[in-house]
This record gives sequence, structure tokens and C-alpha cells, in this order.
Amino acid sequence: MKTLPTSTRRVRFAAFAVSLLTLTGGGWAFVFILNPNTGIPVKWPAGSITLHIMLGDDRQLSDGMTFNTSAAVAAQAWNEVLGAVRFQTIFASGTAAERNGRNEMVFASNIFGREFDTNTVAVATTFRIGNERTESDLVFKASETWDSYRGPRRTGSIDLQRVALHEIGHLLGLDHPDEAGQNVAAVMNSRIGNTDALTPDDIVGGQSLYGPPGVPPNDNFANATAIVLQGNSITLKGHNTNATKEPGEPNHGDNPGGSSVWWRWIAPAAGSVTLDTRGSYYDTTLGVYVGSTPAALTTIATNDDINPGIVQASLLTFTAIQGITYQIAVDGWDRDTGGITLNLSLASGGPIPPFIVSQPSGATTTVGGTTILTVVASGAAPLSYQWHFNSNPLPGATSATFTINNTQFSNAGSYFVRITNSAGSVNSQSVTVNVNAAPPPPPPTGGGGGGGGGAPSGWFLGALLSLVITRVLQTRARRA
Repeated sequence: MKTLPTSTRRVRFAAFAVSLLTLTGGGWAFVFILNPNTGIPVKWPAGSITLHIMLGDDRQLSDGMTFNTSAAVAAQAWNEVLGAVRFQTIFASGTAAERNGRNEMVFASNIFGREFDTNTVAVATTFRIGNERTESDLVFKASETWDSYRGPRRTGSIDLQRVALHEIGHLLGLDHPDEAGQNVAAVMNSRIGNTDALTPDDIVGGQSLYGPPGVPPNDNFANATAIVLQGNSITLKGHNTNATKEPGEPNHGDNPGGSSVWWRWIAPAAGSVTLDTRGSYYDTTLGVYVGSTPAALTTIATNDDINPGIVQASLLTFTAIQGITYQIAVDGWDRDTGGITLNLSLASGGPIPPFIVSQPSGATTTVGGTTILTVVASGAAPLSYQWHFNSNPLPGATSATFTINNTQFSNAGSYFVRITNSAGSVNSQSVTVNVNAAPPPPPPTGGGGGGGGGAPSGWFLGALLSLVITRVLQTRARRA
């Protein structure tokens, strides 16, 4: 590996060499090109990576391909094993240039004005902002004898396709395992050998950055991966590439994220739990909850960075209650994705501080009505409760349920409960009680002299009969 001088304060230029030998061995040995400020691999955001291949189509090679098509096959080999990114290859011509916003693959006599080192046959340049790659050019030494063929390395010519596989690996963010003291069969070793295709080590390395194709099996809350703790600690692997965020799901680490995956753990014993994502390959966020659906979770603890902006793994601690099911989510800051390492350790023993299983809920009632606030908590017995109204303790409100009979306007406000035992105390979330005026009484119903079809009263009928008789007698008198 060769590192050239830093070009600006925020952009780093690096070039990587390929010389002549290959190593073999076992075990995962992939290594990454890291941001020295954060320790996070420098990689592309999810999506398409456009690669302008400018090697030429004017010559048929040993395997029937041209330089352009052989390089395109190398890019496609990476496409078939990666989930978050995909190369879009464009055959082009002209002169390549660095910092022109394009990823270009060319033959050249030098590296944009800088000479090739001895035994160096190809170089990948990298520009970045923070952890994000912004441009990479692949320069092949024009004075070498290039061909395209499969099988063992031949004397007298260099197989462009296996070198292209290697340089595209650098473009993705992989480094040389052999130069890091690893002994493994890999295209990404710094020396050209008989390996002419991606090996398992290369593939796992690439997938650690960008995930495999498809959706993670624990994308949805309902499909959370069960954690079975054997001993006091466990390390789990996964990825959140192509993962989604479900309706109602909380923000983990106070960031909207959008690519969360889930684990589920039933605490086998009470104790202090440490949970972190050290060893993950991107900027993670982390949350622990209790509850049965994404929209009805109670937060236990949540974290973004161990050291904000610098150590971008996540770390949190909480007190576990034996038999409680904890829901664990790992997401990425601003939907960042990649390989996940999740480390969980349990230190059991000692009394358990209070822990809220179900938070109280607010209420709306009317004057004269009944208001009930309830909390469900656990921890070492005995637990004591003290309800507070507008931050002031309420005399006699010392049980898990607080009831207000004959609620009045003066009872409207904010309430929370403090739960205490010998190991500590915890406050519930604050909830609001709203009190509305009682509705007006309904209008009277039934008889009376109102109109609208009621039967006439007896005195009215009697008066009417008397008036009729009087008129009849008056009429007869006039006729007589």
C-alpha cells in the first residue's frame, strides 16, 4: 500500500499497489481502508457507483474479450455479491482526470503526474469526505503487457481481469490482508497470483461493508433474531443493508435512521447489562426497549456514539430484570448501513434497582369525574411509590395506582411517579391530566302545555264545552 500526501484538510488521497506473488491460508483476513479520525471504513453510500471504463475495445484478448469488457466482467462479479451498492459501467474514451467527479479506469504512463513505484502495475486513488467515498480512479500502467485469461498466472503478460477485481476492491474500501500480516487466499492480497476470481475472504470483506444481496432476515420487529446467552457474554454478527423502518418505530439514538434490524433477548438472570456495537463497519445507532409492537415500545436505553463524531460505535448499559424480554434495535445514522457486530454482556448479582415495565398514560376527564393513573414497575422488593403533581409530591399518593375522585379544574396538570427501593430510584415519564367542564343538563322531557301533538287538558275541554253551550242559547234567544 502507498499513501500519497493529504491534498486538503477534508479530502485524503491514497494509492494502492499490486506487485507479483500470492499467498494462501485460512480464516477471514480482510482488512479495510479506514478513516483515521473515526476508525470507520471509508465506503460509498448505498446506491449506484458509476464506473467509466476507458481501457479500449480495439483488441481481442486471449479469452475473446476486450480490455473494456474484461474490466466490466470484474465489476459485475462484485455486483453479484454486494447488497447496498451496484456498479453501473459505461464504456468511454478520452483523457482521465482526478477530482472531476467521475470514477475512471484507464491505462496511463503515470498516476496523474506521479510516477508508478517499482513493481507497481495498477493503482486506485480515493477521495473522501468523512467516512464517505466521493471519487476513485483506477490507473493501469500502460507499459506493462496486458491480456485477459483465466487460470494460473502466465509469464510474459498480466491478466487485466484479476487486477481489475483487485482494484475495484480497493475502490469499494478493501485493503491488502497480506500486508496486514494475514495469510489467506484472496484477490485482495497485494501480489498477483493464480487466484483469478473473488474468494470467500474477498466476498465476506465486501459484504461486511455493503451487506449481501437481499433483505436481512431480522429486518422486521416480528422477525427479531433470538439471543441465547451462554455464559455471561455473547458476540453476534449481522448487517442492516436494505433494511427498513416500520410505522411507529422509535428513533434509535435520537436519529430517524431508517435501516433498523432487531434482536430479542429474554434476560436469564437479573443484573447489569452492557451492550455495544464495537467492531461494526459503519456509524451505528442502538436502542433497547420492552413491548410487543414497534409502536408500543417503552425505551430502556438508547445511544448513538461512544464519543460523538469520533468513536461512532454505540454503547449503553441498563439493569436487566430476570424473565423480561428486551427488544434490541441497531440502525445507522442517517440510514447508514453495513456489517454489524453486537456485543452483549451480563453481570448478575446484587439488588435490582426499580425498573418501569409500563409507563403511566395521560387522561382527559370532566369536572366531577374519576381520574386513574397507573404504573407497572419491577425490581428488588419492596418498591415504594410517590406521585408528584406539577413536580410537587402528593400527600398519600404512595401506591402504583393514583386515583382522583370528583376531579376538579385544580387537578389539571402534569403528573409523574418516583419509584424507589434499596438499590435506587427511577422517575416515570410525565403525563398530563386535562379537565373539561361538565356538559349542561339535558332539556326537560314529558307532559305540560307545550305544543306539538300533546293531548288537551281537562279544564280546556270543559271551557270549550261551556262556550259552545252559551253560543247555542244566545242563538235560540235571538230567533225567539
